[in-house]
Amino acid sequence: MEMTSSTDSSSSGGGSPYKLLKGQCPDDKCQTVLFFPSYDVTVECTECGQRHLQAVMKNIQEVTNPYIALRNIVRNALVVGMKPKKGAENIRVLGLSNYYCKLLSPLLTEYGMDKTTRKALPLSAMGPANVFDCSVLGDRAFLLDPEHMEVRGYGRDISGSQQYLQNTLDVICKVNGDEETLVPVYASGDGHCLVHALSRALVGRELFWHALRTNLKSHFQQNIDKYQELFKDFISNAEWKDIITESDPFFCPPEGGQLGLRTVHIFGLANVMHRPIILLDNLEGVQSFGEHSGVFLPGMLDPEKCKTRGVLNKPICIAWSSSGRNHFISLVGVKGRRLPRLPSWLVSKCWGLPSSLIGQYIEFDEDHCCSIGGSRSISEEYIEKLVHAMEEVFHDKYQVHPKLVADVHDYIYRNAGMASVPTQEVVQRTCSAVKEERLFRCLMCNSLTEFMLVPDWFQRGGALYNMAVKQQQSKLTSNKKYSFPTQGNL
Repeated sequence: MEMTSSTDSSSSGGGSPYKLLKGQCPDDKCQTVLFFPSYDVTVECTECGQRHLQAVMKNIQEVTNPYIALRNIVRNALVVGMKPKKGAENIRVLGLSNYYCKLLSPLLTEYGMDKTTRKALPLSAMGPANVFDCSVLGDRAFLLDPEHMEVRGYGRDISGSQQYLQNTLDVICKVNGDEETLVPVYASGDGHCLVHALSRALVGRELFWHALRTNLKSHFQQNIDKYQELFKDFISNAEWKDIITESDPFFCPPEGGQLGLRTVHIFGLANVMHRPIILLDNLEGVQSFGEHSGVFLPGMLDPEKCKTRGVLNKPICIAWSSSGRNHFISLVGVKGRRLPRLPSWLVSKCWGLPSSLIGQYIEFDEDHCCSIGGSRSISEEYIEKLVHAMEEVFHDKYQVHPKLVADVHDYIYRNAGMASVPTQEVVQRTCSAVKEERLFRCLMCNSLTEFMLVPDWFQRGGALYNMAVKQQQSKLTSNKKYSFPTQGNL
């Protein structure tokens, strides 16, 4: 709980006495017991980072024991002061944060989950493929629960996209009976925003960014001759080497180079997923002749291969988040509401292929509208089991739990102002810190710190060696332990 005030209203002379309440975080996977003043309308969970209306907190009770009240006021003040503020990457919804999903994503490229044992197995042991085939998700779509609509980092995007896209969203709302059925949601901005946005549109989590980029690179390599022929008037053969290199999950651009993916990569990803991708912009961008918006068809495939159970896979929708057009977000449907529909004039501009092909890959109804996403969603229960299976693989591979790696990122990197650090670097640092016993956790607020012990300090003439000699006023004994409580070492 983030305290907004600790003033006793009775001290002002006549107001109702200050009351401290306690209640549980309503997130099913969190349920942290929180303490908060009765006048707080909203309460921020110190554990998962979500902010909830007080009215939805569970098991609210008044704290009448003054000792418990004082202790928890002090504890909450310490937690708020010492713990880093949860950013959009670190807020947990149903136990998972964006960062945690990104951390496990590379494992989902090479591992699957056995349906019987719920244990992870290499994909090579489960079938002919060594890498996850993203076309399996061709008819899947995430539907946002209205309960999570305003959760930062998970629900409605608050980067400014709502305002930037407002005129386009107004058109879509009107087509859908003046009901908000398509919502712009958050996607991490770390150079992988396109695949993060697509992964969120597919399953609601950034779990498949790595597999999407791996599939994309392989797809380009296997079909390079077709691509060179199709785009010979726009992309030189020499440029395709860079396009393929940029598709790699761990691509690192040269200094001053482009980090994000291009529109040709969107076209490739539509073919990877066997379904169209619709890129939206504000109305000015949609109606312009530039590449700010358009329909990306899986045109390298026969339309029959873009069907599931005989029905065309519905398009998924992404958009630019601002006029800078340097960050993608996804647009998703809402659980319990009708599927979002787009009028045909919003999806009439085809990228890289003749617009006459749109009708072969996208089904339009009698009102000349197409449905977005679809109603087949992967349940949170299945996602939870899949993540648990990958956690075990992660621990076996690195000998540390991924939650500890996420804490190192949160408490050590973010506290130092270091953003967008590659996940593999954080994993390596966590492994070495555990091996060298440099990590310490606060028993009160659960925060993490890294304490660097320099070997020279313990050698003759070193700072701690000299301190021990001064304390003992005699030679040091080899089999005796010496404590340095003021230095944080024992």
